[in-house]
Amino acid sequence: MTASNDPHPVVVVGFDGSPASDVALSRAIERVGPHGKLYLVHAWEVPEAWRGRGTYQPYVDRAMTEAEAVIERAVEAHPGLKGITWEAEMIGGPAARAIADVAEVRHGDEVVVGTRGFGRMRALLGSVAHELIHLAPCPVTVIPERMVDERKAARASETATPA
Repeated sequence: MTASNDPHPVVVVGFDGSPASDVALSRAIERVGPHGKLYLVHAWEVPEAWRGRGTYQPYVDRAMTEAEAVIERAVEAHPGLKGITWEAEMIGGPAARAIADVAEVRHGDEVVVGTRGFGRMRALLGSVAHELIHLAPCPVTVIPERMVDERKAARASETATPA
C-alpha cells in the first residue's frame, strides 16, 4: 500500500535499466499489489548536438528503439509484472520531469526511483531523485544503490544449500 493506504494505489516508477532502478521496480511491484496500477516510465533524450540537424529523425528512432529495449529487459527481469496491471510510458525529455509529469497526469499516489548517487551532492539522493522531490505531486520513495548489494545477498542466501 502507499502512504495514503489506498487499496488501489497508482505507483509511478522511473526505470533506466540500472541495478538501482531494478530494485525500485521490484519495490513498485510490491507497492501496487493486485488491485493497483503501475506506470513504468523510461525517459530518453536525444543529445543536444543532434537537434536541428536535417537527419534528426533517425536519432529519435534510435532513441525510441533503445527505450523499447530497456522496457523489454524490465519485463523479462520482473515476472511480477505479469500479476499486476501496468503500462509503459516512454517519454523524450529529462527523466525527473517525465516521471513527475506521469505522476501528475496519472494521479500517482507514489513515485519510486533508484539512485546511483554519483558525486558529492548527488551521493545522497542522485540528481533525478533530488529533482523529483521538488517536482513530484506525490511522495517519492528513493531506493539507494546499496540496496542492490543487499538484494543480491538476500537472493544468494535464498538459493544457497545448507552445508
